[in-house]
Amino acid sequence: MEKHRFVTNYLSIIVAAALVNNLILIQLFGVSSLFYSTRRLPQAIEFALFNFVVLLLSSVVNLSIYRFLLLPLHLEFFRLVVFVATSALLTTLFLHVTAKRFPFSTRQQGLLLFLTGGNSAVLGAALLSSTSVLALSENIAYSFGAALGYSLMIVGFSALRIRLQFADIPAPFRGSAIQLITAGLVAISLLGFAGLA
Repeated sequence: MEKHRFVTNYLSIIVAAALVNNLILIQLFGVSSLFYSTRRLPQAIEFALFNFVVLLLSSVVNLSIYRFLLLPLHLEFFRLVVFVATSALLTTLFLHVTAKRFPFSTRQQGLLLFLTGGNSAVLGAALLSSTSVLALSENIAYSFGAALGYSLMIVGFSALRIRLQFADIPAPFRGSAIQLITAGLVAISLLGFAGLA
């Protein structure tokens, strides 16, 4: 029974972070990457995987630095500066590691991938983790869920954008207008998952 409650607790944290408190559509962190990511699905998947790893690693490392270094030394006011530097460093390191695995994607999306370190979703997840009262393991589950929700939205909107290109949409609503309307409808539908978490 205790193991069941343990698993349910972590699953509810992941579902809440991925769907109910989605970084992009509910908390409005990283909205720009939703609308400016690529229209090609394979590149969107690579971009989402890259962001998933960077967001997860950055949140966990930043939380560890905050709790085990900044709080004991009473340097909480340096939190944002340290988070930006750590996220940028992790992004650069991970970009160099993945450049060999995805050379075409890295060349084509190099600047977009490099800017992930300063992405408001990466910094927002780290800031939300640092201010929460959850245990370290629960914060890791939250970071995993936030990264999962972010990646799902990037891939989902890339697929929706492809589909919207061929849809019969009135002229005034084409382009950014229909994308904003779609984002609003998806955000409202995500609120329906509030009972699960």
